[in-house]
Amino acid sequence: MKRLVIAALLVAALSGCTNSDIAREQLRQESEDNCGVMRTVTAYSSTGEQIGQWHGKIDVQYVGGESYAERVDVVVFDGATPVDRIISGATVVVDND
Repeated sequence: MKRLVIAALLVAALSGCTNSDIAREQLRQESEDNCGVMRTVTAYSSTGEQIGQWHGKIDVQYVGGESYAERVDVVVFDGATPVDRIISGATVVVDND
């Protein structure tokens, strides 16, 4: 019953949204419900060098200003303990697998 109410509220909230808005919200909800989704996150320095890469069930949160993210919070659910990474001052590419 609770899922039905949540689904009804989600449909009502997304009325009038574009297909990409709906897909983005569905992916966000899937990530919330399942402790992340399968992704590959790669961070690059300002010179283009790869400084980190994470793959697995990952939850991503963009934190920052109005036109860009000042930092990206990444939580990797790989094993028993989630690994939290905060990435700032880098270019971050998130690929949904």
